[in-house]
Amino acid sequence: MLQSLLRLAREKTWLLLLFCIAPVVIYIWVFKTIALNVNYVAFDDITILGIIPPFGDADLLERWKLLTDLFPEHRLVFSRSVILLLYGIFGEVNLVWPMIIANVCWALCAFFFYRAFSKLRISIWYFVPVLWLWFNIQSFENIFWGVSSLCNFGVILFFLSALYFAAFHPKKLLAALFFALAATFTYGNGLMVFPVIGLIYLLTGYRKQFLITLVTTVVVGIVYFIDFTPITQNLDITNPKQVHEGFFGFFGFIGSIVTLTAYNTPYSILYLASVFGMFFIGLLIFLYRKEFSKLWDSAFLKAPYANQTALFAAGIAILVAITALALTYKRIPTDTFEGMFKGRYRMYSALWCIALYYAFLALTTKVTVRKFVPGILVLTIILNLVILHSNFADAVNNRRAAIAQEFNARFNADWLGLSMFSMDQQHYEKIRSYYKSRDPLAEGWNPDKKNLDIQCDSLLTPEIVEKVGNHIVIRFPQDFFKAERDYSDGPYILLKSAEHAYVSPPYQAAVPLKTTLRRLMYFSKGAYGSFHEATVEPGSYQVYLLVRKNGMNRIYCTGKTWEEKE
Repeated sequence: MLQSLLRLAREKTWLLLLFCIAPVVIYIWVFKTIALNVNYVAFDDITILGIIPPFGDADLLERWKLLTDLFPEHRLVFSRSVILLLYGIFGEVNLVWPMIIANVCWALCAFFFYRAFSKLRISIWYFVPVLWLWFNIQSFENIFWGVSSLCNFGVILFFLSALYFAAFHPKKLLAALFFALAATFTYGNGLMVFPVIGLIYLLTGYRKQFLITLVTTVVVGIVYFIDFTPITQNLDITNPKQVHEGFFGFFGFIGSIVTLTAYNTPYSILYLASVFGMFFIGLLIFLYRKEFSKLWDSAFLKAPYANQTALFAAGIAILVAITALALTYKRIPTDTFEGMFKGRYRMYSALWCIALYYAFLALTTKVTVRKFVPGILVLTIILNLVILHSNFADAVNNRRAAIAQEFNARFNADWLGLSMFSMDQQHYEKIRSYYKSRDPLAEGWNPDKKNLDIQCDSLLTPEIVEKVGNHIVIRFPQDFFKAERDYSDGPYILLKSAEHAYVSPPYQAAVPLKTTLRRLMYFSKGAYGSFHEATVEPGSYQVYLLVRKNGMNRIYCTGKTWEEKE
C-alpha cells in the first residue's frame, strides 16, 4: 500500500511543486514577519556602518584598508561592499536590505545544491529533503542580523559556488578561484575554501589546476595575514577543562541540529548533540568505506577519482570540519562549550546533514535509496516544522531585545552597551542617521523629560518585582499580548528616573508543541522583563509597562518602584 501511495505521489507534479515550495514559503513568511530595521544586539551593524563616513574622502589605498580592516579577526570586504553599495544607491541603508541580500545568498545555495543533484539524473522527488533541511530557521540569528547574515550566508554561497565548479566543471578554474577569493574576504573560514577545491583538483587528476590553486592560496594567504593581529585567546591544551569542552564542543557543533533550539538548552541535550556529531561523522565514514582506496590512489596520482557528487559531498564535510576545528580552537576559552551552539553557527550542522544525504545518494545502490528516501523526506519535514515551533519565539524575543537596546543606547549616555564598544552617543546617532530607524519605543512620548510625570493610560500591576541573581525581574499578569502589526508590538517594561529611562524587552515563551497542535495557539500567556544590574545606574525608579500594539505605544502605571543601590 505504501509503495502504491509513493508511486501515485511521484506522478503528481502539483504535489511535487507543493513540497518544494512549502519550506521556502515558510522561510519567507518568518522573515517578513520578524525582520525589522534596528541594530542587532551586538552593535556589529553599527560598527560596520562606520565605514560610510570616512570612505568617501579616502584615496584608493585608504579605501582598501577600510574594506579589509579586521573585524575583529576577519576581513569583511563583502559585507562592507554591500553596505557601501546600498548607501551609494539609496543614500541610506535600511538594515532589512542587507538581511534580504544575505537571505537571497542563502536561497541561491539551494540552486547549487540542485545543480549538483541534477548530475545524478534521478527523480526530483529525491531533492525535496534538501529543501526542507536547508530552509529551516534554527540559525535565526543570521537571518535577522545584517552583518552576520552577510558574512555567514555569503561565505557559504561562495564556498558552494567554488566547490561546484571545482567538482563538476574543473576546467572552469577561474570561476572556482573567483568564488574562493570572494569567500576568503567574506568571513574567516572562507580562506579554507582554497585548500578544499585544491584537494578536489588533486583527486580528480587536474594537476595544472591543483598547482595554480596552490600558488593562489599562498599569495592570497600572504595578503590576508598582513597586519593580522588576533585578539582572542586560543584553546590551552594543558587545561583539562578546555580540552574536555573542546572535544565535546567540536562534535556538538556538527550535531547541533538535534538540539532543535538555539538557546536555553539543557546541558544533557547539548551533550546529546555531541553524541550525534560523532554519529554523523561515523555515518559519513561508513558511506565512504568503499571509496577510501580509490581516493588514496587518486591522491597519489595513480587514477583520477570519478564520482563527482561524492567529491561535492566530501568537500562540504571537509569545510564544516575545518570550521568546527577553528571555532573550537578560537572560541572555547571565551565562549566555553555552550558557545559552540550559538544560533549563527547552526547552519553548519544542516550543511553536514546535506553532505551526508548527497553521499548517500551518490554511494549507495538505487534499491537502498528508494527504500530510505521516503522516510528521510518525512523526517526532514517534521524536523523543519519542529525547529520552526521551537525557535520562532526566540527569534521574536531576539528582535525585541534589539529594539530595547536601541532605545537604551539613545537615552542613557552612560549605558553599558555603548561603553563596551567605546562608542559615544554622538557617533551612535550619526550612524543611526544612515539607517533611519524609527526607534519605535520612543514614539508618542518624550523619554528625555527630566521628571517622572508620565501620563498613564491606566493601572496594570505586575505579579513580581524582585532581584533574581544579578537581574531585576518584573513579571506581568497572565494576559495575552498579541502582536497585531509586527513583532515590534509587545509589552516592554520601563524603568524611569529623573536621569534615566531603561526599557527591557518582553520575553514570551512558546507553549509546548502538543498544546499548539491541540489548541492552535503559540505564545503562552503573560510576559516578563529583565534588567541586568550592571546596565542600571543607582537611583530611584518608577516601574511602567509600555505596551506597543498595532504600532502605537500606550504606557501603564504599575504602582511599583525600584531602588537600585551602589
